[in-house]
Amino acid sequence: MGFTVSVVITTFNRPAELKEALDGVFAQIEQPKEVIVVNDASSLPYEDIISEYEGRPEFVYKFLPSSSGANKARNLGVDTATGDIIAFLDDDDIWMPDYLLEHINAYEKGADAVVSGYQNLGSKHEVYVQPTEIVDEQVLRTGNQYCGMSGFSMKRELALRERFDEALPNGQDWDMYVRLHQAGYKLMNIPKAIFYYRFQNMDGIGAKVARMTPDEAVVRLRSADKHRQFLGDEHYRRRVAAQLLVYLPLKKQKLKWVIKSVHLAGLKVTLSHLLRVTTKKIRQRASS
Repeated sequence: MGFTVSVVITTFNRPAELKEALDGVFAQIEQPKEVIVVNDASSLPYEDIISEYEGRPEFVYKFLPSSSGANKARNLGVDTATGDIIAFLDDDDIWMPDYLLEHINAYEKGADAVVSGYQNLGSKHEVYVQPTEIVDEQVLRTGNQYCGMSGFSMKRELALRERFDEALPNGQDWDMYVRLHQAGYKLMNIPKAIFYYRFQNMDGIGAKVARMTPDEAVVRLRSADKHRQFLGDEHYRRRVAAQLLVYLPLKKQKLKWVIKSVHLAGLKVTLSHLLRVTTKKIRQRASS
């Protein structure tokens, strides 16, 4: 069976990065049926970038009048898509030329949805890959050890049925993987790096989180709360600590964040997380 692919790219205030992402899509060995860009009410100009592609018959551009978040933009892309498979891409990441080819191969093996490994765009030595071809439940319980949306695709009929949870401000990818796994769909993993993830753009998210108070940041625990039973108590506490203490060096009043983690995740889990992060940084500095 020959699968057709719709690409859905969500973008917000990253016109230059979007061009790189689009160039990667149009350089694929297996070309998509259509490429749908959903702009989540960006304030930066996109006219020059869009004008380069809008003459293509397979290119579709949609602009949301008010910013509603990436998940609403993705759901709009799903509603617009006509391909057998929908492959999602964030505007700041770039697919390698064999990306769609590898995903299509997985569907030919019976996949309902697919995740894939990736490489740090800034370092060819930083590769993130899970070894098994089927997504492992125990790995899912430790959080998202697979990939973000730029490494994910799913059958269109499944995307229309499951939808992205627009109430989640973060953790949308992990939430989707858990839901698909629990519903019994065949969620396959491509155990090789086939796209570039732009780590440095995490600074924008980090700055946003750093401006929150610990009480305001509790909203970032929604995905963990939603799947608390699936996680189990220990993994739930670890995920809570990880969410509250992420970007800690950027935050003011660091002690308040640590205290909040102790309150919600427990002293042992909080200290364990801090030790693990510190040890990782030491190892990174030693190897650099």
